[in-house]
Amino acid sequence: MRHSTRSSSEPLGSVAGMYSRCATFALVGALAVGLVGCAPEAEPDWAAAEAAAQEFEGVASSQEGFLGSGSFRVEGDESQASGESGVVLSYPDDARVDGATTACFGDGTARVGFTVRVGSSWIGVTSVEIECDGAEQVIRFDEAFDAVNAVTIDGARTQGAGGVLVAVVSGMGSPGTVTP
Repeated sequence: MRHSTRSSSEPLGSVAGMYSRCATFALVGALAVGLVGCAPEAEPDWAAAEAAAQEFEGVASSQEGFLGSGSFRVEGDESQASGESGVVLSYPDDARVDGATTACFGDGTARVGFTVRVGSSWIGVTSVEIECDGAEQVIRFDEAFDAVNAVTIDGARTQGAGGVLVAVVSGMGSPGTVTP
């Protein structure tokens, strides 16, 4: 009868070593995937997004019922305290505000909100989330607002790298002036 003794370099040791190497590779792979998930998102083409927003505003300004428009970047800039950007449209004479048309050019999604000022009272009208894919979205307010002397348009990136958000206010009256 023959007796054999195994050393750690024989098959049993090799199997254990193989499991150890597989576990190491699995750990390295999991870390690599995790780090890719933490990598910063690619910046949108800001020049193209701003040009598309300006074109959108230009077309809208010739439409009947145009009361003004504003555009601004919505991005993941952590230096902004609230994460929101926006503009104010001020009207020299009271206007009637019926709704708005929005678009976002860039990447991801953004939230856009509207507030109207009647006299000295600010009234929150609506807030919607839109895709930053350049598609036009018409927003009808629940009611028309009369005697409006200002409208705020604000927005924030909710997902993705961000974009240029543009909103066109519609109703009746003379177009307002924009202040950032």
